[in-house]
Amino acid sequence: MSSFFSSERLVEFCETDAAGIAHFSSLIIYMEQAEHALLRSLGLSVASSHTTLPVGAESAPNFSWPRVKLECEFLSPAKFEDVITVQTSVANLGSTSVTYQHRLSIGSTLVAVGKVTSVCCSRENGSLSSVRISSQVRDLLLPYLL
Repeated sequence: MSSFFSSERLVEFCETDAAGIAHFSSLIIYMEQAEHALLRSLGLSVASSHTTLPVGAESAPNFSWPRVKLECEFLSPAKFEDVITVQTSVANLGSTSVTYQHRLSIGSTLVAVGKVTSVCCSRENGSLSSVRISSQVRDLLLPYLL
């Protein structure tokens, strides 16, 4: 049975345009913050130096999750001091990548839907190369798989 991770975020004044509506780039940041909150709740991080679980032999000890694809459809405005709820799930769990699906809403009003794909990468000698997602990380993400 799939589940989603839920987080809330207040729209700050500095994130709005002259009309007081949250700028589209702010909604993308909310999606990324929700992904980070999900990972933290699992003892993980987007940076291996902040991960509390052992990563496993099949993953590099020094890894990161750069984004390689982003989709977002804006459906309704979010305004200054609105509380946005972000529901995050895993739309796809590949061997080296994760695609997160996000639903942003204010109460029962859907504000935006989006997907972000991140690749598990080794950071060695200033360069990135994709690596397999460890079995420990896969096991933690599986409950959120759609």
